[in-house]
Amino acid sequence: MDFIIDTAFQIFFAFFWIIALIIIFIKTKNRKNLIPLLLFTPLLIIWSVYCYKSILNPRFKDISYYINKDYKITSGKCSSVHKGKGTPSFVLDEETYYYNRRVNKIVEGKSYKLKYLPNSKYVIKSELLK
Repeated sequence: MDFIIDTAFQIFFAFFWIIALIIIFIKTKNRKNLIPLLLFTPLLIIWSVYCYKSILNPRFKDISYYINKDYKITSGKCSSVHKGKGTPSFVLDEETYYYNRRVNKIVEGKSYKLKYLPNSKYVIKSELLK
């Protein structure tokens, strides 16, 4: 279920700014105050297109895999972990995977067996190998 919740959050975050701008445009009576927002609008549109193309589109393709529990399986050693802004990721045998920190605990230098979705590389389950 974490995949669906993360995807819904990504959809909200990608398009929240455009929805907020539309509401501001509708509610604002003095149009002169909107000039700074109009200058900022193209950047928000570019951001939303980027989010859709690079983040949401692969996740939408993976919904049928998630529903059918048709996960890909791989194993290897984690060479680095990135916990910055956005979805956390890690590198396993030179391939980047994305995961939920609350569900999967990934530690650099350890070996894992992963069940993941093929398009978004989102990890459904990680298992520590000994």
